[in-house]
Amino acid sequence: MPIGVPFEQILHDDLAEDPTFRAEWERTALARAVAIALVRYRAEHQLSQRALATELGVRQPVIARLELGEHNPSIETLRRLAAILGMEFLLHVAPDGRSPRWPDPIEDDATVQERVRSGASTVVAAVI
Repeated sequence: MPIGVPFEQILHDDLAEDPTFRAEWERTALARAVAIALVRYRAEHQLSQRALATELGVRQPVIARLELGEHNPSIETLRRLAAILGMEFLLHVAPDGRSPRWPDPIEDDATVQERVRSGASTVVAAVI
């Protein structure tokens, strides 16, 4: 890719041209949303990974793994983040074309949102 090409264009091209990349992108929608939310939380509260780990009662490598956004967090991890950091997680997985059944569009309240459409389904992961 030439210098100056917007990230969105590179992502669009990679998703269209590389089925392996697309499958991994779809699989990690929730992981990316959580990673972005954690990095944002740390920046807003001026915390290091170690300080956030202490706040959550985990070791620093756990925070590093979550911030990589490569592995979907467990329900227990999401519960811990919600209880201690006050984050709210919304996850919608449905056949493609079906809108989420939660009230009001989440776009207004979500600090992070990942929306992925694959051939037969749609995944929306939001952190509020």
